[in-house]
Amino acid sequence: AWAMNEFFFSALSFGLAAGLKPGPLGIVVIQQTLSRGLPSGLRASMAPLITDGPIIIAALWFLSQFKSVDLFAAVLSICGGLYLLWLSQKMFRVQNISISSKLGSDASLGTAVKVNLLNPGPYLFWFTVGGSYIVRGTTNESLVFVVAAIGTLIASKIAVALLAANFLPSLESRGYLLTMMVPAAILAVFGLLSLAAAYQLVVTN
Repeated sequence: AWAMNEFFFSALSFGLAAGLKPGPLGIVVIQQTLSRGLPSGLRASMAPLITDGPIIIAALWFLSQFKSVDLFAAVLSICGGLYLLWLSQKMFRVQNISISSKLGSDASLGTAVKVNLLNPGPYLFWFTVGGSYIVRGTTNESLVFVVAAIGTLIASKIAVALLAANFLPSLESRGYLLTMMVPAAILAVFGLLSLAAAYQLVVTN
């Protein structure tokens, strides 16, 4: 039960952090919402359903080749842990968010998909952090992790679209920055846990 909870809550944390962190897809979601209305922004929020699927499948295939190799899992956990710590400190260092200056011409769902496919974030996540959970988990745990992570990511982007439609200034406010501090701190914790898991794998082999 504890293992399943760990996979579920860590996925929620990762999805929330990725969803709230300012990035290319978030800008497209806001742009779509402001230029074409909330329904278009909500459609853009669904881009991870299209983009992350093939990335996850590729990661699953790649990682399945090394399923029985604990050393590979340890290396993956180290890479994932360091990546999470890097993301965390990057989020902590955000001083201000200026969205209006980044908005350009109309964006389509196709643009949102292309932007996310060209964004290294999903690849880095699923081939390191997400991958380490997939390697260590059972089939059910891995499935729960994937579904919860993507679901939370999309829900977070939908929340951003709703904010853009109703309270654009709040996206640039100190409140939003403070809200990001919570997932940033959680990312740091899971980064350290990932490094600890790598240490355990090395010590026990």
